[in-house]
Formats: sequence, structure tokens, C-alpha cells
Amino acid sequence: MGGEFEALAEWLRAVGAVDLANVGGLFAALAGIWLTFLQLLMFRRQLKLDALIRIMDSNRAIVSLGFDHPVVWAAMEEGTGAASGDESMAHRRYRQLWMNHMQIMWSAWRLGLVSGFEWEAYRQDMAEFLRARSLREHWGQVSRFYPRGFRRLVTELSGPKQDSGATGPG
Repeated sequence: MGGEFEALAEWLRAVGAVDLANVGGLFAALAGIWLTFLQLLMFRRQLKLDALIRIMDSNRAIVSLGFDHPVVWAAMEEGTGAASGDESMAHRRYRQLWMNHMQIMWSAWRLGLVSGFEWEAYRQDMAEFLRARSLREHWGQVSRFYPRGFRRLVTELSGPKQDSGATGPG
């Protein structure tokens, strides 16, 4: 075993201090890159979790608003055209909250912050909401303010009208 240490000591003398410093610097740089990579992975996981939490909080807040104010919840029901001026404004604003919420879900998916499984659940929720004629009519008024990709998605999810009261080209 003593011979191994002597061979190591001889090799270290032959290599020189500058070369040892370079090798040490290389290992330190590789360790730093590895730690940075791990931190980025953890940061990405945190961003995904934060996106999910924010989407769920937003959803809960919008639903709670509707439950706490039945006049606002009526915005999602059919036949709300006879609402008074103030109610009509509240309905439009509530529908707009839902449209913005759907766009946030779409944006989170586009940024890779939600998994395919979560996105599929969001798509199904969006399709369900878009069955309401009142929301589709609202979309017709505000769609131009949204990104093209989101407009395509809403058009796709709206698909053929499901309610019997819908009229238009068949």
C-alpha cells in the first residue's frame, strides 16, 4: 500500500500544480453545473405546482362568486336576455371572468405548466361551459381580444351547438 502512495506522490509531482488546479476547477465547474441543473428541475416543479394552485384558486373564487351572488350565476344560464341594465353588466363581467380563466388554463398548458392529464380535464371543463349559449354569445363579442391559438381552441370546443334552442347554419 505504501507503494501506491509513492506512485501517487510521484504522479502529482510530475503533473504540476497548474494542471492540478485546472482539473480541480473542471470538477468544481461540473459540480456547479449539476447543482444548477437540479435547482432548475426543482424550480420547474415548483412553477407547475404554483400554476395548478393558482388555477384552482381562480376557479374556486369564480364559482364562489356565482354561489354568493345568484344574480351573477344566472349569467351562465339560458334565457338571461331579459336582465336589467345592472344585471346585464354583472352577467357580462361574470362571463368575462370565465373566459379569462379559460385563457389562463390554456396559457398554462402552452407553457408546459400542466400535464397532459390535467389539460384534458381542463379541456373537458371548458367544453362543458361552452355549451351554454350565453357564454358562446359572449365569446362572439370578445374573441378578437384573445390570442389566435386560444380562439382556435374555443372554436374547436364550441363545436356543433348542443342545445335545442340554437339556430344558425346547419
